[in-house]
Amino acid sequence: MIKRLRFATRNADLPLDDFTRRWPLLCAASAEAPGGLRPLRVAVCTILPDLTGPGPRHDGVVAEWFRDVGHLRRHDRWCATLVKAAEVTGDIVEVIAREHILRGEDWLEHRWDDGGDRLKHMAVAVRAAELSPAEFATRWKSHAGSVGGPGATSVRIPDAARGLAYVQNHPVESNPAAYDAVNEVYFDDVTGLRSRIDWFRSNFRIEPGDLFERSWFLAAREVVLTA
Repeated sequence: MIKRLRFATRNADLPLDDFTRRWPLLCAASAEAPGGLRPLRVAVCTILPDLTGPGPRHDGVVAEWFRDVGHLRRHDRWCATLVKAAEVTGDIVEVIAREHILRGEDWLEHRWDDGGDRLKHMAVAVRAAELSPAEFATRWKSHAGSVGGPGATSVRIPDAARGLAYVQNHPVESNPAAYDAVNEVYFDDVTGLRSRIDWFRSNFRIEPGDLFERSWFLAAREVVLTA
């Protein structure tokens, strides 16, 4: 299965409240494609600026799941006939990835079946320059649940900040992405989400020998459009 994440920055002329209202409606067009062209699932995120902090890098995210790249491309050819989104979005960063659920698979299955909205902490990152995509992917998987450098310098993330499900999205090497890593950590309530945000603000630093060259965090509300 292939998962596409699109990170949108709103048009500079559009107030944030208007973007928050119109972004899910814009993404709904993907979910309304004819049966054979429709994504397997569409989930739309709007960024929560009060929790993300000042100057968030993106204002909205949409995740779409497809059987394979061919399914995605057929869907995109259909979408090419739709009205463009320029009046709502400015820049869009696209990541086509394989999803790895490292914790909370059962919880996520219920989440997709139940629909509705949930809270999510996302991190996007660029790998350290000395690491190849394959080297980075291997090390990132092995460091799940901790931050910092290798070995004794890593710090385990406390249970209160670990969330109910943890997903790593690894870009497919045949489609170079602007980001080398995208993770998603799910929460049922603001208290849990805020615990993770506060812990990372106090403990996360990029040091020499770390996996990342740079990274950004986003707090979001996610709504399932199709499942």
